[in-house]
Amino acid sequence: WGVAAGTYPVRRAYGEAIVRILADGSVEVESSSIDMGQGTYTILAQTAAETVGVRADDVVVKLGDSRFPRAGVTGGSRLAGVMTGAVYKAASSALDQSVGLAISDPRSPFHALQANTLVVANGRIASPRGDGPDVSIAELLKSVGRDHIEATGDTMPENSTPEERYKNYTTIAMALPHTEGDYSRHSWCAHFIEVRVDEDFGTVRVSRVVSALDSGRLYNPKLAESQWKGGIIMGIGQALLEEGIVDRRHGRIVNDNLADYLVPTNADIPDFEVISVGIPDLHSSVLGGKGVGELAIVGVAPAIANAVFHATGKRVRDLPITLEKLI
Repeated sequence: WGVAAGTYPVRRAYGEAIVRILADGSVEVESSSIDMGQGTYTILAQTAAETVGVRADDVVVKLGDSRFPRAGVTGGSRLAGVMTGAVYKAASSALDQSVGLAISDPRSPFHALQANTLVVANGRIASPRGDGPDVSIAELLKSVGRDHIEATGDTMPENSTPEERYKNYTTIAMALPHTEGDYSRHSWCAHFIEVRVDEDFGTVRVSRVVSALDSGRLYNPKLAESQWKGGIIMGIGQALLEEGIVDRRHGRIVNDNLADYLVPTNADIPDFEVISVGIPDLHSSVLGGKGVGELAIVGVAPAIANAVFHATGKRVRDLPITLEKLI
């Protein structure tokens, strides 16, 4: 067995989103942020659905259009924390608008109550005393002749000037540092990895992995688990297989193809278990999540190297760990 720990800083940035509640009961989310496979569509739909009180299937997420509200780059394990916060704020603002509309519009079924506030839950609006109407937001919109309510939310400081807002979306250096005041924001992990070393041939195989990871609140546990497993697999490749071989005469990479540059396949990957040990960290993001995507690879190679050392007594300090370095 070998053990190693890892950390990845929480790089915070800014983002904007529009949430639109329609009279047909559906919800739209718009942002110029993108989904390149990390699950942005899914988690933004879930965030809007949870906040408004509808099914995730009733939410349509539109991304990747410069006409939509602005967002920062997708990278550095930052987008989920940024955009879930923006969508949450936009959806909350849209709910506040629906309450204001229900109270003030003469055509509203709540207008005669002369209530100061109403209860909004599960996509419905009701009197706090339970002595009045109980209607869905969609039914309210139809009753007052509106086809939608929309609101914009962002994660910018409230007193930001237009110039500061523009700069924050166009300059990557404006991202907030992971250390600020009394707080240092990080995701954490610890890897416990078992290896088997062939005594005759010096080949190393990973036989078991157990990893504990802290990424704060998980917006979608299945997506987080998949990204963690992907990072661990990349770490196994880094430790045992992947190597760029350079021809020293002219600097050309000679194994620049997937026939000669080795990456892990199914046969190289053992059973492994990932365990979430995180709790929401509201200093890191609006809803308490921290970086997921790049965390899990950190520490995998050192854990494998430690396991190889415990098995063979040889300390390898450069990667990949090949049989030439063990013989």
